[in-house]
Amino acid sequence: MPSHDAVVVGGGLSGLTAGLALAESGADVALLAKGMAASHWVHGGIDIADSGQASSSAAAAAALASLPGHPYAVLADDLPAAVAEALRRLADAGLPYRGGLDAPLEWIPTAIGGLRRAAILPDGQATVLDPWEADEGLLLVGVERYRDFWAGYAARNLAAAEWPGGPARVHAAVVELPGLARLRNLTPLVIARLFDDPVWRRSAWPLIRQAVPAGRWRIGVPAVLGLDRHAEVLAEAVRELGPVFEMPSLPPSVPGIRLHDALRRRFEASGGRLEIGFGVTGVERSAGAVAALETAAAGRPRRVAAGVFVLATGGLAGGGLRGLPGGKLEETVFGLPVSSPSADRWFSGEPLGDGVELERAGIRVNADLRPLDTAGRVVLDNVLVVGSELSGMRYLSERCGDGVALASGHRAGRLIGVGQRATATTTTTTTTRRTAS
Repeated sequence: MPSHDAVVVGGGLSGLTAGLALAESGADVALLAKGMAASHWVHGGIDIADSGQASSSAAAAAALASLPGHPYAVLADDLPAAVAEALRRLADAGLPYRGGLDAPLEWIPTAIGGLRRAAILPDGQATVLDPWEADEGLLLVGVERYRDFWAGYAARNLAAAEWPGGPARVHAAVVELPGLARLRNLTPLVIARLFDDPVWRRSAWPLIRQAVPAGRWRIGVPAVLGLDRHAEVLAEAVRELGPVFEMPSLPPSVPGIRLHDALRRRFEASGGRLEIGFGVTGVERSAGAVAALETAAAGRPRRVAAGVFVLATGGLAGGGLRGLPGGKLEETVFGLPVSSPSADRWFSGEPLGDGVELERAGIRVNADLRPLDTAGRVVLDNVLVVGSELSGMRYLSERCGDGVALASGHRAGRLIGVGQRATATTTTTTTTRRTAS
């Protein structure tokens, strides 16, 4: 019967942040994840907040912290340390990021030719944050037969966009890279692994250089510049091509996978135990707390006991919440009460604007991140809730999901601290089994 100081359920940004804080403090911590994290589907930058008007992430987060019920109202004091710690860990792992809370939010291009604002990006994307010179153009370079990045389409959209302080011109080119004609399923991971091969790269750079016209250009390419050897590939790309940056497109996201892998490796190197592929199927409760979880291990259920549990399953997007017939939402691990607008208001609002009301659904918590019922009472004494599972935010339209993940994971690790030792209980326990989803 495995017994730990703490168990984290969920392997995304918030779960890994909480797990890392605990493991690095000396706690015995296990992280259980049903599958791949949401980081595999997003752009790999770190979005703290963007109101559309604020000049920096810090200013945007401060505005959100003034909203009653928003996670930042509780987490604002943890945000600076959480962001600094995350950037330090990533740099130590060989995946440095540029920017910070007080860095200006700059307009950057997307792979479909739109614009969004960003302030914290990995080095592979960060060149786009630099000011554009008066004679500098943007060249988007696509790959023949790679259907997730249409350079011409994106260039036309960007050329017509109102881009404050943007490039002098936007052009597009498409290159035929060696060995791709024989491949029928050309994914970002396939191309990224080819870039990891130094022999293949030597034949690819001249073909890309031939597509660059005369003049001064900053080059945007699909986010495929290596998976395991990204820093080496990026440095070589800059030497061979000049200023170059990656543009994430459809999933799977290579920058997101790099981010997840860097944190995962550090978690395991710090002594954390990671188990991926087995969902929680049962919860053993004792006297208003959780004694253990049951997971669907191969052959038979497996009991995982701990002194404290951190819920980081990702809300609606991560499967931590799911809809039930009759317009109700269910939290899928502990069955915690879900704070949600009425079903008739779920989709009120503008999905591509200020967001919809359903985004606000989640678990209400106190300042210690303990889950609350509708009367404001703590439901489970030794459960903390972090990340997108928290109620009160529109993490998509407010672009605050990464910041809330980092700050809540950091706070959970700080609150739990060292010395949480799992102890056997002699009181009567009950086990609730949940249907795996």
